[in-house]
Amino acid sequence: MFKHQLVIAFLVGLLTTLGGCSTLPTPHVTKYVFPKTDVYVEAKPTRKFKILGSVRARVNFNSMNPEREEKDLCQNYYNKAVADLLKRAKRDAHADAVAEVRSVVFFLDGTNKLYVTPECSDDGGEGQVLVQGLAIQWEKENKKPD
Repeated sequence: MFKHQLVIAFLVGLLTTLGGCSTLPTPHVTKYVFPKTDVYVEAKPTRKFKILGSVRARVNFNSMNPEREEKDLCQNYYNKAVADLLKRAKRDAHADAVAEVRSVVFFLDGTNKLYVTPECSDDGGEGQVLVQGLAIQWEKENKKPD
């Protein structure tokens, strides 16, 4: 009888151990699209405008995704950050657009650098993209009567 109890205990332990081993689910990545209008990264707006102030946005994301390259994840969440930047500029500053959009990277020595390309920081588990730009408002054109 003692022998059967040992065998059953061994089998239960084995099944519990094997049942507990599983792979981690792959994180779901929502695809974000760069806003095509009202955002100016390198080009200057052709219309006259006034600067309302600076706006910033930040997006944190799970960078532990074995199916996606780090560069692709950074680009995707940069798109989201820029879309959030435009929404914030319109909501908070009542802006019409955002100009001079830049990625911001902070270094360990306390300095930072601005980039016109998507740049993200990654601590191995969580990535982050920081963006900033200038909230602008279009100036009304005064038409002179002929």
